[in-house]
Amino acid sequence: MIWYSKNKIFFLLFFLLLIGQAQSQSINKKKIDSLLQNGKNFTALKEISTIDTLELKKYELAVFHYYRAKCFAAESNIAKAFLNYLQAKRVYLEIDSIDDAMSINLDIAFLLSNDKSSRKKAENYVKEYLNYALKKNENVLVAKAYLNWGSLIMEEQPAESLKLLQKSEVYSEKAKDFKQLENLYSNIGVLYNEMLQKPDSAIYYIDKSTFYAKKTGNKDAICLNLINKASCYYYKEDYKTALLLLEEANKIKLSKNNKNIKSFILEFLAVNYNELKEYQKAYDNLRQSIEIKTQLNFEEQNTKISEFNIQYETKEKQIENLNLKAKIERDRIITYATLGLFLVGIILTILIYKNLSKKKKITEQSQLIQIQKLEKTLKNQELRDIDLMLESQEHERQQIANELHDNLGSLLATLKLNFQNLSRRPQEEDKVLFDKTDALLEETYQKVRNIAHLKNLGVIGSEGLVVAVKKMAEKMSIINSFTINVIPFGLTQRLTNSTEIMLFRMIQELCTNIIKHSQADEVNIYLTQHNSDSINVIIEDNGKGFDYKKITKTDGIGLKNIEKKVEQMEGTFTVDSILSKGTTIIIDIPL
Repeated sequence: MIWYSKNKIFFLLFFLLLIGQAQSQSINKKKIDSLLQNGKNFTALKEISTIDTLELKKYELAVFHYYRAKCFAAESNIAKAFLNYLQAKRVYLEIDSIDDAMSINLDIAFLLSNDKSSRKKAENYVKEYLNYALKKNENVLVAKAYLNWGSLIMEEQPAESLKLLQKSEVYSEKAKDFKQLENLYSNIGVLYNEMLQKPDSAIYYIDKSTFYAKKTGNKDAICLNLINKASCYYYKEDYKTALLLLEEANKIKLSKNNKNIKSFILEFLAVNYNELKEYQKAYDNLRQSIEIKTQLNFEEQNTKISEFNIQYETKEKQIENLNLKAKIERDRIITYATLGLFLVGIILTILIYKNLSKKKKITEQSQLIQIQKLEKTLKNQELRDIDLMLESQEHERQQIANELHDNLGSLLATLKLNFQNLSRRPQEEDKVLFDKTDALLEETYQKVRNIAHLKNLGVIGSEGLVVAVKKMAEKMSIINSFTINVIPFGLTQRLTNSTEIMLFRMIQELCTNIIKHSQADEVNIYLTQHNSDSINVIIEDNGKGFDYKKITKTDGIGLKNIEKKVEQMEGTFTVDSILSKGTTIIIDIPL
Protein backbone atom coordinates (compact mmCIF):
# COMPACT_ATOMS: atom_id res chain seq x y z
CA MET A 1 0.00 0.00 0.00
CA ILE A 2 2.91 2.35 0.69
CA TRP A 3 4.28 1.72 -2.84
CA TYR A 4 0.80 2.44 -4.27
CA SER A 5 0.52 5.73 -2.37
CA LYS A 6 3.86 6.93 -3.68
CA ASN A 7 2.83 6.13 -7.23
CA LYS A 8 -0.47 7.89 -6.70
CA ILE A 9 1.42 11.03 -5.65
CA PHE A 10 3.68 10.65 -8.69
CA PHE A 11 0.66 10.41 -11.04
CA LEU A 12 -0.92 13.51 -9.45
CA LEU A 13 2.30 15.52 -9.72
CA PHE A 14 2.73 14.46 -13.34
CA PHE A 15 -0.88 15.41 -14.09
CA LEU A 16 -0.47 18.85 -12.48
CA LEU A 17 2.74 19.35 -14.44
CA LEU A 18 0.86 18.64 -17.67
CA ILE A 19 -1.86 21.14 -16.71
CA GLY A 20 0.77 23.78 -15.97
CA GLN A 21 2.38 23.19 -19.35
CA ALA A 22 -0.99 23.44 -21.13
CA GLN A 23 -1.78 26.76 -19.42
CA SER A 24 1.54 28.30 -20.32
CA GLN A 25 1.24 27.36 -24.00
CA SER A 26 0.67 30.03 -26.59
CA ILE A 27 -0.94 29.54 -30.01
CA ASN A 28 1.42 27.70 -32.38
CA LYS A 29 0.18 29.06 -35.71
CA LYS A 30 2.54 26.99 -37.90
CA LYS A 31 1.56 23.74 -36.20
CA ILE A 32 -2.19 24.43 -36.47
CA ASP A 33 -1.88 25.56 -40.12
CA SER A 34 0.02 22.34 -40.89
CA LEU A 35 -2.63 20.19 -39.17
CA LEU A 36 -5.45 21.92 -41.07
CA GLN A 37 -3.62 21.55 -44.41
CA ASN A 38 -3.28 17.81 -43.77
CA GLY A 39 -6.97 17.47 -42.88
CA LYS A 40 -6.36 16.85 -39.16
CA ASN A 41 -9.11 19.26 -38.12
CA PHE A 42 -10.03 17.44 -34.91
CA THR A 43 -6.39 17.36 -33.75
CA ALA A 44 -6.01 21.07 -34.52
CA LEU A 45 -9.15 21.90 -32.51
CA LYS A 46 -7.92 19.72 -29.65
CA GLU A 47 -4.56 21.56 -29.72
CA ILE A 48 -6.34 24.92 -29.45
CA SER A 49 -8.65 23.69 -26.68
CA THR A 50 -5.68 23.11 -24.34
CA ILE A 51 -5.03 26.87 -24.22
CA ASP A 52 -6.32 28.80 -21.20
CA THR A 53 -7.96 31.94 -22.63
CA LEU A 54 -7.77 33.70 -19.24
CA GLU A 55 -3.98 33.81 -19.59
CA LEU A 56 -4.09 35.34 -23.10
CA LYS A 57 -3.61 38.98 -23.95
CA LYS A 58 -6.22 40.58 -26.22
CA TYR A 59 -4.27 40.12 -29.47
CA GLU A 60 -3.61 36.44 -28.65
CA LEU A 61 -7.30 36.04 -27.72
CA ALA A 62 -8.27 37.35 -31.17
CA VAL A 63 -5.84 34.89 -32.80
CA PHE A 64 -7.34 32.10 -30.63
CA HIS A 65 -10.89 32.81 -31.88
CA TYR A 66 -9.63 33.17 -35.48
CA TYR A 67 -7.97 29.73 -35.53
CA ARG A 68 -10.90 28.19 -33.66
CA ALA A 69 -13.15 29.54 -36.42
CA LYS A 70 -10.86 28.00 -39.09
CA CYS A 71 -11.11 24.60 -37.35
CA PHE A 72 -14.91 24.76 -37.16
CA ALA A 73 -15.06 25.90 -40.80
CA ALA A 74 -12.91 22.91 -41.85
CA GLU A 75 -15.39 20.65 -40.00
CA SER A 76 -18.30 22.43 -41.82
CA ASN A 77 -19.70 23.74 -38.53
CA ILE A 78 -20.76 27.05 -40.12
CA ALA A 79 -22.59 28.54 -37.11
CA LYS A 80 -19.69 28.15 -34.66
CA ALA A 81 -17.14 29.22 -37.27
CA PHE A 82 -19.20 32.37 -37.97
CA LEU A 83 -19.50 33.22 -34.26
CA ASN A 84 -15.76 32.75 -33.64
CA TYR A 85 -14.89 34.90 -36.67
CA LEU A 86 -17.18 37.62 -35.25
CA GLN A 87 -15.53 37.34 -31.80
CA ALA A 88 -12.05 37.56 -33.36
CA LYS A 89 -13.10 40.60 -35.38
CA ARG A 90 -14.57 42.29 -32.30
CA VAL A 91 -11.36 41.83 -30.26
CA TYR A 92 -9.20 43.06 -33.17
CA LEU A 93 -11.36 46.19 -33.37
CA GLU A 94 -11.05 46.72 -29.60
CA ILE A 95 -7.25 46.85 -29.89
CA ASP A 96 -7.37 48.93 -33.11
CA SER A 97 -5.91 46.12 -35.21
CA ILE A 98 -8.08 47.22 -38.15
CA ASP A 99 -6.14 45.35 -40.89
CA ASP A 100 -6.67 42.01 -39.12
CA ALA A 101 -10.33 42.80 -38.37
CA MET A 102 -11.10 43.68 -42.00
CA SER A 103 -9.23 40.67 -43.40
CA ILE A 104 -11.62 38.45 -41.40
CA ASN A 105 -14.40 39.85 -43.62
CA LEU A 106 -12.96 37.84 -46.52
CA ASP A 107 -12.92 34.65 -44.40
CA ILE A 108 -16.55 35.23 -43.40
CA ALA A 109 -17.51 35.93 -47.03
CA PHE A 110 -15.89 32.65 -48.16
CA LEU A 111 -17.71 30.83 -45.33
CA LEU A 112 -21.11 32.27 -46.32
CA SER A 113 -20.51 31.74 -50.06
CA ASN A 114 -21.03 27.97 -49.63
CA ASP A 115 -24.73 28.69 -49.04
CA LYS A 116 -26.41 30.34 -52.03
CA SER A 117 -29.03 31.99 -49.79
CA SER A 118 -26.24 33.73 -47.83
CA ARG A 119 -24.22 35.03 -50.79
CA LYS A 120 -25.81 38.47 -50.54
CA LYS A 121 -24.51 38.74 -46.97
CA ALA A 122 -21.13 37.48 -48.16
CA GLU A 123 -21.06 40.30 -50.72
CA ASN A 124 -21.76 42.83 -47.94
CA TYR A 125 -18.69 41.65 -46.02
CA VAL A 126 -16.53 41.93 -49.15
CA LYS A 127 -17.92 45.43 -49.84
CA GLU A 128 -17.03 46.52 -46.28
CA TYR A 129 -13.48 45.24 -46.86
CA LEU A 130 -13.38 47.06 -50.23
CA ASN A 131 -14.51 50.37 -48.67
CA TYR A 132 -11.79 50.03 -46.04
CA ALA A 133 -9.17 49.24 -48.72
CA LEU A 134 -10.23 52.26 -50.80
CA LYS A 135 -10.05 54.57 -47.76
CA LYS A 136 -6.61 53.24 -46.92
CA ASN A 137 -5.62 53.69 -50.57
CA GLU A 138 -3.45 50.55 -50.75
CA ASN A 139 -3.43 48.94 -54.20
CA VAL A 140 -2.75 45.43 -52.87
CA LEU A 141 -5.80 45.52 -50.56
CA VAL A 142 -8.10 46.99 -53.22
CA ALA A 143 -6.94 44.37 -55.76
CA LYS A 144 -7.60 41.62 -53.22
CA ALA A 145 -11.11 42.95 -52.52
CA TYR A 146 -12.11 43.07 -56.20
CA LEU A 147 -10.62 39.58 -56.78
CA ASN A 148 -12.64 38.07 -53.91
CA TRP A 149 -15.83 39.84 -54.98
CA GLY A 150 -15.44 38.74 -58.60
CA SER A 151 -14.73 35.12 -57.60
CA LEU A 152 -17.77 35.16 -55.27
CA ILE A 153 -20.31 35.96 -58.01
CA MET A 154 -18.54 34.09 -60.85
CA GLU A 155 -21.19 31.37 -61.25
CA GLU A 156 -24.31 33.55 -60.96
CA GLN A 157 -23.14 36.81 -62.59
CA PRO A 158 -20.23 36.02 -64.96
CA ALA A 159 -20.39 39.35 -66.84
CA GLU A 160 -20.33 41.40 -63.61
CA SER A 161 -17.63 39.08 -62.24
CA LEU A 162 -15.41 39.84 -65.26
CA LYS A 163 -15.72 43.61 -64.65
CA LEU A 164 -14.65 43.19 -61.02
CA LEU A 165 -11.71 40.96 -61.95
CA GLN A 166 -10.59 43.53 -64.53
CA LYS A 167 -10.64 46.21 -61.80
CA SER A 168 -8.49 43.90 -59.67
CA GLU A 169 -6.09 43.61 -62.60
CA VAL A 170 -5.61 47.40 -62.71
CA TYR A 171 -4.75 47.63 -58.99
CA SER A 172 -2.62 44.45 -59.03
CA GLU A 173 -0.47 45.84 -61.84
CA LYS A 174 -0.08 49.13 -59.94
CA ALA A 175 1.07 47.19 -56.89
CA LYS A 176 3.32 44.91 -59.02
CA ASP A 177 2.15 41.97 -56.92
CA PHE A 178 3.18 38.92 -59.00
CA LYS A 179 1.48 36.39 -56.72
CA GLN A 180 -1.80 38.32 -56.91
CA LEU A 181 -1.56 38.61 -60.70
CA GLU A 182 -0.87 34.89 -61.06
CA ASN A 183 -3.99 34.06 -59.00
CA LEU A 184 -6.10 36.72 -60.76
CA TYR A 185 -5.29 35.63 -64.33
CA SER A 186 -5.96 32.00 -63.39
CA ASN A 187 -9.45 33.01 -62.16
CA ILE A 188 -10.14 35.04 -65.32
CA GLY A 189 -9.07 32.04 -67.42
CA VAL A 190 -11.52 29.75 -65.58
CA LEU A 191 -14.27 32.36 -65.97
CA TYR A 192 -13.77 32.61 -69.76
CA ASN A 193 -13.57 28.83 -70.21
CA GLU A 194 -16.24 27.51 -67.84
CA MET A 195 -18.79 30.34 -67.66
CA LEU A 196 -18.43 32.37 -70.87
CA GLN A 197 -17.43 29.42 -73.15
CA LYS A 198 -14.54 31.37 -74.73
CA PRO A 199 -11.59 28.93 -74.55
CA ASP A 200 -9.25 31.06 -76.72
CA SER A 201 -9.56 34.04 -74.35
CA ALA A 202 -9.16 31.65 -71.44
CA ILE A 203 -5.86 30.32 -72.88
CA TYR A 204 -4.52 33.88 -73.21
CA TYR A 205 -5.10 34.63 -69.50
CA ILE A 206 -3.92 31.20 -68.31
CA ASP A 207 -0.62 31.81 -70.15
CA LYS A 208 -0.30 35.17 -68.36
CA SER A 209 -0.91 33.42 -65.03
CA THR A 210 1.80 30.85 -65.89
CA PHE A 211 4.23 33.68 -66.71
CA TYR A 212 3.88 35.12 -63.19
CA ALA A 213 3.85 31.65 -61.58
CA LYS A 214 7.27 30.98 -63.16
CA LYS A 215 8.54 34.30 -61.80
CA THR A 216 7.47 33.35 -58.27
CA GLY A 217 8.57 29.72 -58.69
CA ASN A 218 5.11 28.37 -57.84
CA LYS A 219 5.16 24.83 -59.30
CA ASP A 220 1.69 24.02 -57.94
CA ALA A 221 0.20 26.99 -59.85
CA ILE A 222 2.05 26.00 -63.05
CA CYS A 223 0.62 22.49 -62.78
CA LEU A 224 -2.96 23.74 -62.23
CA ASN A 225 -2.63 26.18 -65.15
CA LEU A 226 -1.57 23.33 -67.45
CA ILE A 227 -4.66 21.36 -66.37
CA ASN A 228 -6.94 24.38 -66.94
CA LYS A 229 -5.33 24.98 -70.33
CA ALA A 230 -5.91 21.32 -71.24
CA SER A 231 -9.58 21.86 -70.32
CA CYS A 232 -9.72 24.74 -72.83
CA TYR A 233 -8.35 22.53 -75.64
CA TYR A 234 -10.78 19.78 -74.60
CA TYR A 235 -13.67 22.21 -75.21
CA LYS A 236 -12.03 23.12 -78.55
CA GLU A 237 -12.02 19.34 -79.32
CA ASP A 238 -8.21 19.46 -79.76
CA TYR A 239 -7.69 16.33 -77.66
CA LYS A 240 -4.07 15.74 -78.73
CA THR A 241 -2.92 19.15 -77.47
CA ALA A 242 -4.91 18.57 -74.27
CA LEU A 243 -3.05 15.26 -73.78
CA LEU A 244 0.37 16.91 -74.27
CA LEU A 245 -0.47 19.55 -71.65
CA LEU A 246 -1.73 16.94 -69.17
CA GLU A 247 1.40 14.81 -69.64
CA GLU A 248 3.52 17.91 -68.97
CA ALA A 249 1.49 18.64 -65.82
CA ASN A 250 1.89 15.04 -64.66
CA LYS A 251 5.70 15.38 -64.78
CA ILE A 252 5.80 18.37 -62.41
CA LYS A 253 6.95 17.55 -58.90
CA LEU A 254 4.48 19.33 -56.61
CA SER A 255 5.65 21.11 -53.44
CA LYS A 256 3.20 18.94 -51.46
CA ASN A 257 2.49 15.30 -52.15
CA ASN A 258 -0.92 16.18 -53.58
CA LYS A 259 -2.25 12.87 -54.84
CA ASN A 260 -5.68 14.41 -55.49
CA ILE A 261 -4.27 16.49 -58.35
CA LYS A 262 -2.35 13.51 -59.78
CA SER A 263 -5.53 11.43 -59.66
CA PHE A 264 -7.47 14.16 -61.49
CA ILE A 265 -4.76 14.44 -64.19
CA LEU A 266 -4.94 10.68 -64.86
CA GLU A 267 -8.74 10.79 -64.97
CA PHE A 268 -8.67 13.72 -67.43
CA LEU A 269 -6.08 11.85 -69.56
CA ALA A 270 -8.50 8.92 -69.73
CA VAL A 271 -11.32 11.23 -70.88
CA ASN A 272 -9.20 12.66 -73.74
CA TYR A 273 -7.88 9.24 -74.82
CA ASN A 274 -11.47 8.03 -74.87
CA GLU A 275 -12.43 10.87 -77.24
CA LEU A 276 -9.57 9.76 -79.56
CA LYS A 277 -10.90 6.16 -79.32
CA GLU A 278 -7.61 4.97 -77.77
CA TYR A 279 -9.52 2.83 -75.30
CA GLN A 280 -6.58 0.86 -73.89
CA LYS A 281 -4.74 4.05 -72.83
CA ALA A 282 -7.98 5.48 -71.52
CA TYR A 283 -8.51 2.33 -69.46
CA ASP A 284 -4.90 2.32 -68.12
CA ASN A 285 -5.06 5.94 -66.99
CA LEU A 286 -8.50 5.50 -65.45
CA ARG A 287 -7.28 2.41 -63.55
CA GLN A 288 -4.28 4.36 -62.19
CA SER A 289 -6.59 7.21 -61.16
CA ILE A 290 -8.88 4.80 -59.28
CA GLU A 291 -5.87 3.17 -57.59
CA ILE A 292 -4.65 6.56 -56.32
CA LYS A 293 -8.15 7.48 -55.10
CA THR A 294 -8.43 4.15 -53.31
CA GLN A 295 -5.01 4.72 -51.76
CA LEU A 296 -6.08 8.23 -50.72
CA ASN A 297 -9.22 6.88 -49.04
CA PHE A 298 -7.16 4.22 -47.34
CA GLU A 299 -4.60 6.80 -46.16
CA GLU A 300 -7.36 9.08 -44.91
CA GLN A 301 -8.88 6.25 -42.90
CA ASN A 302 -5.48 5.33 -41.52
CA THR A 303 -4.83 8.96 -40.55
CA LYS A 304 -8.10 9.15 -38.63
CA ILE A 305 -7.45 5.82 -36.94
CA SER A 306 -3.93 6.87 -35.99
CA GLU A 307 -5.20 10.14 -34.50
CA PHE A 308 -7.43 8.32 -32.03
CA ASN A 309 -5.57 5.04 -31.50
CA ILE A 310 -1.86 5.79 -31.77
CA GLN A 311 -1.17 4.84 -28.15
CA TYR A 312 -3.08 1.60 -28.47
CA GLU A 313 -1.21 0.65 -31.64
CA THR A 314 2.14 1.41 -29.98
CA LYS A 315 1.35 -0.93 -27.09
CA GLU A 316 0.22 -3.63 -29.49
CA LYS A 317 3.52 -3.39 -31.37
CA GLN A 318 5.49 -3.55 -28.12
CA ILE A 319 3.65 -6.72 -27.09
CA GLU A 320 4.22 -8.23 -30.53
CA ASN A 321 7.95 -7.45 -30.38
CA LEU A 322 8.20 -8.97 -26.91
CA ASN A 323 6.53 -12.18 -28.12
CA LEU A 324 8.93 -12.43 -31.08
CA LYS A 325 11.95 -11.92 -28.88
CA ALA A 326 10.63 -14.48 -26.42
CA LYS A 327 10.53 -17.11 -29.19
CA ILE A 328 14.01 -16.29 -30.50
CA GLU A 329 15.77 -15.77 -27.15
CA ARG A 330 14.50 -18.66 -25.09
CA ASP A 331 17.45 -18.36 -22.76
CA ARG A 332 16.11 -15.02 -21.50
CA ILE A 333 12.58 -16.28 -20.76
CA ILE A 334 13.00 -15.72 -17.01
CA THR A 335 13.82 -12.03 -17.54
CA TYR A 336 10.76 -11.57 -19.70
CA ALA A 337 8.58 -13.36 -17.17
CA THR A 338 9.79 -10.99 -14.47
CA LEU A 339 9.14 -8.04 -16.75
CA GLY A 340 5.66 -9.43 -17.44
CA LEU A 341 4.89 -9.66 -13.72
CA PHE A 342 6.13 -6.10 -13.29
CA LEU A 343 3.82 -4.90 -16.06
CA VAL A 344 0.90 -6.80 -14.50
CA GLY A 345 1.65 -5.06 -11.21
CA ILE A 346 1.55 -1.66 -12.91
CA ILE A 347 -1.73 -2.53 -14.67
CA LEU A 348 -3.25 -3.72 -11.39
CA THR A 349 -2.11 -0.50 -9.72
CA ILE A 350 -3.70 1.57 -12.48
CA LEU A 351 -6.92 -0.47 -12.24
CA ILE A 352 -7.07 0.02 -8.47
CA TYR A 353 -6.45 3.73 -8.92
CA LYS A 354 -9.15 3.94 -11.61
CA ASN A 355 -11.58 2.04 -9.37
CA LEU A 356 -11.02 4.49 -6.52
CA SER A 357 -11.35 7.38 -8.95
CA LYS A 358 -14.68 5.98 -10.19
CA LYS A 359 -16.00 5.68 -6.64
CA LYS A 360 -14.91 9.23 -5.95
CA LYS A 361 -16.57 10.43 -9.15
CA ILE A 362 -19.83 8.65 -8.25
CA THR A 363 -19.82 10.39 -4.86
CA GLU A 364 -19.07 13.74 -6.46
CA GLN A 365 -21.80 13.19 -9.08
CA SER A 366 -24.41 12.43 -6.42
CA GLN A 367 -23.39 15.60 -4.59
CA LEU A 368 -23.53 17.51 -7.87
CA ILE A 369 -27.05 16.20 -8.55
CA GLN A 370 -28.18 17.48 -5.17
CA ILE A 371 -26.57 20.86 -5.84
CA GLN A 372 -28.18 20.99 -9.30
CA LYS A 373 -31.60 20.23 -7.79
CA LEU A 374 -31.11 23.06 -5.31
CA GLU A 375 -29.91 25.40 -8.08
CA LYS A 376 -32.92 24.46 -10.20
CA THR A 377 -35.24 25.30 -7.32
CA LEU A 378 -33.44 28.63 -6.82
CA LYS A 379 -33.62 29.36 -10.56
CA ASN A 380 -37.36 28.67 -10.64
CA GLN A 381 -37.86 30.86 -7.58
CA GLU A 382 -35.76 33.63 -9.10
CA LEU A 383 -37.66 33.32 -12.36
CA ARG A 384 -40.96 33.74 -10.50
CA ASP A 385 -39.49 36.74 -8.66
CA ILE A 386 -38.41 38.30 -11.96
CA ASP A 387 -41.88 37.81 -13.48
CA LEU A 388 -43.54 39.30 -10.38
CA MET A 389 -41.08 42.21 -10.35
CA LEU A 390 -41.69 43.06 -14.02
CA GLU A 391 -45.45 42.72 -13.58
CA SER A 392 -45.50 44.92 -10.46
CA GLN A 393 -43.29 47.55 -12.13
CA GLU A 394 -45.64 47.80 -15.10
CA HIS A 395 -48.67 47.92 -12.77
CA GLU A 396 -47.05 50.64 -10.63
CA ARG A 397 -46.16 52.75 -13.66
CA GLN A 398 -49.71 52.44 -14.95
CA GLN A 399 -51.23 53.43 -11.62
CA ILE A 400 -48.92 56.42 -11.15
CA ALA A 401 -49.47 57.61 -14.71
CA ASN A 402 -53.26 57.29 -14.41
CA GLU A 403 -53.24 59.05 -11.05
CA LEU A 404 -51.14 61.91 -12.45
CA HIS A 405 -53.22 62.20 -15.59
CA ASP A 406 -56.74 61.76 -14.16
CA ASN A 407 -56.55 63.32 -10.67
CA LEU A 408 -53.56 65.61 -10.21
CA GLY A 409 -53.68 66.75 -13.84
CA SER A 410 -57.36 67.78 -13.58
CA LEU A 411 -56.76 69.57 -10.27
CA LEU A 412 -53.89 71.56 -11.74
CA ALA A 413 -55.96 72.46 -14.79
CA THR A 414 -58.83 73.71 -12.53
CA LEU A 415 -56.39 75.63 -10.35
CA LYS A 416 -54.87 77.27 -13.42
CA LEU A 417 -58.35 78.32 -14.63
CA ASN A 418 -59.15 79.93 -11.25
CA PHE A 419 -55.91 81.88 -11.27
CA GLN A 420 -56.60 83.10 -14.79
CA ASN A 421 -60.03 84.38 -13.61
CA LEU A 422 -58.39 86.17 -10.66
CA SER A 423 -55.82 87.78 -12.98
CA ARG A 424 -58.57 89.90 -14.54
CA ARG A 425 -58.42 92.28 -11.56
CA PRO A 426 -57.07 95.68 -12.61
CA GLN A 427 -54.37 96.12 -9.94
CA GLU A 428 -50.97 96.19 -11.69
CA GLU A 429 -48.93 94.54 -8.91
CA ASP A 430 -51.44 91.76 -8.41
CA LYS A 431 -51.43 91.10 -12.17
CA VAL A 432 -47.65 90.57 -12.23
CA LEU A 433 -47.89 88.14 -9.31
CA PHE A 434 -50.75 86.26 -10.99
CA ASP A 435 -48.80 86.01 -14.29
CA LYS A 436 -45.83 84.46 -12.53
CA THR A 437 -48.06 82.03 -10.65
CA ASP A 438 -49.88 81.16 -13.87
CA ALA A 439 -46.56 80.39 -15.64
CA LEU A 440 -45.45 78.10 -12.80
CA LEU A 441 -48.78 76.25 -12.91
CA GLU A 442 -48.46 75.80 -16.69
CA GLU A 443 -44.94 74.37 -16.31
CA THR A 444 -46.10 72.01 -13.52
CA TYR A 445 -49.06 70.85 -15.59
CA GLN A 446 -46.88 70.10 -18.64
CA LYS A 447 -44.39 68.09 -16.53
CA VAL A 448 -47.23 66.00 -15.03
CA ARG A 449 -48.61 65.45 -18.54
CA ASN A 450 -45.21 64.35 -19.89
CA ILE A 451 -44.77 61.89 -17.01
CA ALA A 452 -48.21 60.43 -17.71
CA HIS A 453 -47.34 59.95 -21.41
CA LEU A 454 -44.23 57.93 -20.47
CA LYS A 455 -46.33 55.24 -18.77
CA ASN A 456 -45.87 52.72 -21.60
CA LEU A 457 -42.17 53.29 -22.26
CA GLY A 458 -40.72 51.50 -19.22
CA VAL A 459 -36.98 51.00 -18.90
CA ILE A 460 -36.46 51.30 -22.68
CA GLY A 461 -37.85 54.83 -22.90
CA SER A 462 -35.46 56.26 -20.34
CA GLU A 463 -32.23 54.33 -20.82
CA GLY A 464 -32.12 52.60 -24.20
CA LEU A 465 -31.86 49.00 -25.45
CA VAL A 466 -28.25 48.19 -24.47
CA VAL A 467 -28.62 49.46 -20.88
CA ALA A 468 -31.97 47.68 -20.47
CA VAL A 469 -30.58 44.33 -21.72
CA LYS A 470 -27.50 44.66 -19.47
CA LYS A 471 -29.69 45.35 -16.41
CA MET A 472 -31.87 42.38 -17.30
CA ALA A 473 -28.73 40.20 -17.62
CA GLU A 474 -27.51 41.31 -14.19
CA LYS A 475 -30.85 40.46 -12.59
CA MET A 476 -31.10 37.04 -14.26
CA SER A 477 -27.45 35.98 -13.65
CA ILE A 478 -26.56 33.78 -10.66
CA ILE A 479 -22.97 33.91 -9.35
CA ASN A 480 -20.95 30.74 -10.20
CA SER A 481 -24.07 29.08 -11.64
CA PHE A 482 -25.59 31.04 -14.51
CA THR A 483 -24.08 33.98 -16.40
CA ILE A 484 -25.49 36.20 -19.16
CA ASN A 485 -22.86 38.19 -21.11
CA VAL A 486 -24.01 41.20 -23.18
CA ILE A 487 -21.64 42.17 -26.03
CA PRO A 488 -22.74 45.29 -27.98
CA PHE A 489 -21.04 46.51 -31.16
CA GLY A 490 -21.84 49.55 -33.26
CA LEU A 491 -24.91 50.69 -31.26
CA THR A 492 -23.83 54.32 -30.91
CA GLN A 493 -27.28 55.87 -31.48
CA ARG A 494 -30.77 55.16 -30.13
CA LEU A 495 -33.25 53.23 -32.28
CA THR A 496 -36.93 54.08 -32.56
CA ASN A 497 -38.78 53.50 -29.28
CA SER A 498 -41.08 50.83 -30.73
CA THR A 499 -38.13 48.88 -32.18
CA GLU A 500 -36.22 48.98 -28.88
CA ILE A 501 -39.26 47.83 -26.87
CA MET A 502 -39.99 44.98 -29.33
CA LEU A 503 -36.34 43.77 -29.33
CA PHE A 504 -36.11 43.98 -25.53
CA ARG A 505 -39.29 41.91 -25.08
CA MET A 506 -38.02 39.25 -27.53
CA ILE A 507 -34.59 39.02 -25.83
CA GLN A 508 -36.28 38.87 -22.41
CA GLU A 509 -38.57 36.02 -23.50
CA LEU A 510 -35.71 34.03 -25.11
CA CYS A 511 -33.55 34.37 -21.96
CA THR A 512 -36.50 33.24 -19.82
CA ASN A 513 -36.88 30.14 -22.08
CA ILE A 514 -33.15 29.39 -21.69
CA ILE A 515 -33.42 29.56 -17.88
CA LYS A 516 -36.52 27.33 -17.88
CA HIS A 517 -35.51 24.64 -20.37
CA SER A 518 -31.88 24.65 -21.57
CA GLN A 519 -29.87 23.68 -18.44
CA ALA A 520 -27.20 26.13 -19.64
CA ASP A 521 -24.72 27.88 -17.36
CA GLU A 522 -23.61 30.59 -19.80
CA VAL A 523 -25.43 32.78 -22.35
CA ASN A 524 -23.85 35.27 -24.77
CA ILE A 525 -26.00 38.08 -26.23
CA TYR A 526 -24.41 39.89 -29.22
CA LEU A 527 -26.06 43.19 -30.21
CA THR A 528 -24.57 44.43 -33.50
CA GLN A 529 -25.61 47.37 -35.69
CA HIS A 530 -24.28 47.25 -39.28
CA ASN A 531 -23.92 50.94 -40.24
CA SER A 532 -27.50 52.26 -40.25
CA ASP A 533 -28.96 49.46 -42.39
CA SER A 534 -29.76 46.68 -39.92
CA ILE A 535 -29.43 45.38 -36.37
CA ASN A 536 -28.31 41.84 -35.61
CA VAL A 537 -29.05 39.97 -32.35
CA ILE A 538 -27.28 36.64 -31.63
CA ILE A 539 -28.23 34.71 -28.47
CA GLU A 540 -25.96 31.69 -27.85
CA ASP A 541 -26.17 29.23 -24.94
CA ASN A 542 -24.23 26.09 -24.00
CA GLY A 543 -27.27 24.13 -22.88
CA LYS A 544 -28.69 20.76 -23.91
CA GLY A 545 -30.14 21.98 -27.24
CA PHE A 546 -33.40 20.83 -28.84
CA ASP A 547 -35.07 19.76 -32.09
CA TYR A 548 -36.56 23.04 -33.38
CA LYS A 549 -38.95 21.42 -35.86
CA LYS A 550 -40.25 19.02 -33.21
CA ILE A 551 -40.65 21.76 -30.58
CA THR A 552 -42.57 24.15 -32.90
CA LYS A 553 -45.01 21.33 -33.80
CA THR A 554 -45.85 20.67 -30.13
CA ASP A 555 -45.36 23.43 -27.54
CA GLY A 556 -43.13 26.07 -29.17
CA ILE A 557 -45.78 28.84 -29.03
CA GLY A 558 -43.33 31.41 -27.63
CA LEU A 559 -40.82 30.83 -30.42
CA LYS A 560 -43.58 30.97 -33.06
CA ASN A 561 -44.79 34.30 -31.66
CA ILE A 562 -41.27 35.76 -31.72
CA GLU A 563 -40.79 34.53 -35.30
CA LYS A 564 -44.06 36.22 -36.33
CA LYS A 565 -42.99 39.49 -34.66
CA VAL A 566 -39.68 39.40 -36.53
CA GLU A 567 -41.50 38.73 -39.83
CA GLN A 568 -43.79 41.73 -39.12
CA MET A 569 -40.62 43.84 -38.78
CA GLU A 570 -39.46 42.41 -42.19
CA GLY A 571 -36.56 40.60 -40.50
CA THR A 572 -35.26 37.02 -40.37
CA PHE A 573 -35.35 34.58 -37.44
CA THR A 574 -32.89 31.64 -37.46
CA VAL A 575 -32.56 28.82 -34.89
CA ASP A 576 -29.46 26.58 -34.94
CA SER A 577 -29.67 23.99 -32.17
CA ILE A 578 -27.65 20.79 -31.73
CA LEU A 579 -28.62 18.26 -29.07
CA SER A 580 -26.16 18.32 -26.12
CA LYS A 581 -24.15 21.12 -27.79
CA GLY A 582 -26.28 24.22 -27.24
CA THR A 583 -28.44 26.63 -29.21
CA THR A 584 -27.79 29.76 -31.30
CA ILE A 585 -30.65 32.09 -32.23
CA ILE A 586 -30.00 34.86 -34.80
CA ILE A 587 -32.38 37.79 -35.36
CA ASP A 588 -31.72 40.21 -38.28
CA ILE A 589 -33.94 43.29 -38.54
CA PRO A 590 -33.62 46.05 -41.19
CA LEU A 591 -33.76 49.63 -39.91
